[in-house]
Amino acid sequence: MATLSDIALADDLGQFEIKEIYGATHQLLQEMQQAKAEAFPGRINAMINHLKERLQGKAAYPLAVLLETSYLSIQHQLKKDWNSDLKQRQLYLYDNTIETYRGRIPSNVWNQVCLNYAETLVHTGRSIDAQAVLKEMVKDENDPSYQRLNGEFGWTLIFYSTFLPVKAERLGALEKALDLFKTAKTDIKDEKGQALYDERIKLAGNMIDQLGDVDPVKLAQQPEPAADEQRYLNWCAEQQLFLNSGNDIEPDTMAKRDLPLRIQNNAFLGNFLDSLTHEFTAMRRSLYLATNSEEVADDHKMDGDNTRYTKRHEDLKQVYRQAYSLFDKMALLLNQTMQLGVEEPRVNFQRIWFEDEDLKKPLKPFVQNTKNDALKALYWQSKEVYGYEKSDEQSLFVKKALHIRNRIDNSYLQVVEKAEPFEKDNARAQSHHITEAELERMTLAMSQKARNGLMYLQFALAIGKK
Repeated sequence: MATLSDIALADDLGQFEIKEIYGATHQLLQEMQQAKAEAFPGRINAMINHLKERLQGKAAYPLAVLLETSYLSIQHQLKKDWNSDLKQRQLYLYDNTIETYRGRIPSNVWNQVCLNYAETLVHTGRSIDAQAVLKEMVKDENDPSYQRLNGEFGWTLIFYSTFLPVKAERLGALEKALDLFKTAKTDIKDEKGQALYDERIKLAGNMIDQLGDVDPVKLAQQPEPAADEQRYLNWCAEQQLFLNSGNDIEPDTMAKRDLPLRIQNNAFLGNFLDSLTHEFTAMRRSLYLATNSEEVADDHKMDGDNTRYTKRHEDLKQVYRQAYSLFDKMALLLNQTMQLGVEEPRVNFQRIWFEDEDLKKPLKPFVQNTKNDALKALYWQSKEVYGYEKSDEQSLFVKKALHIRNRIDNSYLQVVEKAEPFEKDNARAQSHHITEAELERMTLAMSQKARNGLMYLQFALAIGKK
């Protein structure tokens, strides 16, 4: 049997089985994490690249990607730069793997990708987005990764609680996390995993004790909604679209209403944030109507064999466009609250973070030197929407999202009933096609990102004021 040194020093890795190389790479990564240096400089990268070549096109390919993300994570920690090119590539790889392999790989591989991605997102401040990734895990009670689902959801709430400005909200998040850790401890079969959640149970308990006395929050009573309105409210909670931290903690028992932040003592900024909130809630209702109402169409005289023209499709396109516009408006509000002094025509969500709004220049001090993790979360979200400027490649999701936006804004986007096989002679027309299911999925995804952005923005403003 080949030893670790045999594999690490071999000129020809093709002589070893894939599982041998995978195991050796995993062991070298563990040693690198502990020693803060590579035992065989350059060999981990070579072994990962070899695995990617041999697994290309196979269901196990994402496992090689996970090794690469682990390698990048350790290197990133050694660099001590929270916005390093290594961190950006790591996030790109996760984002691209999720979009590329959804529904195409075994559940145990998929769940491991989701688990690792969620853990990485948590440490960039994006605990809400980490929850969304965990919700995509496939139920398999015998899968060690799936057994950790409850515990990792609780872990997102530990970090999320640090954003919450109201003690009662923090207590709710921490108590929910504690319950989930206890559930996870019974779900997990291995002793090492159980020990991990023992530690997290103690952490959650200590954080609860540190809160001291907590006054309950009393919400004003609202009239009982009509049946149609109740269905809408339930849908908002299910899709995690309320501007209410309860939607990220207890969506089943939360007060189904928006509880947005209000800016006091500054009429302009207060009105700005209120307007953003109302614009989002109006967009949210439009999305609900477009996805849940009965079909409203013309007489279909313009329909083709695989094409459909309906008002519903046009409504979805409008929601998609509006979701993108909200990001730039968030940047405009940041420009005012942080007193960045950028001229309005130059303000946008992608570039506001950089000196002279130039992606090739360093980050501005307001974000580079900040201790405000919610502000960093907002910065990282801009990467997922517009792409990672330090990465040579962009994820399939970013490419797809920007392509759809460009077609809607500058050309046309044609909804088709089903995806068509590629035809070289029809490639230009097909580049403007999207299935109804994909348009719905992408519009909901962008709306959820806009909602999460507004939540991070509100938390960032509250933390900044504090």
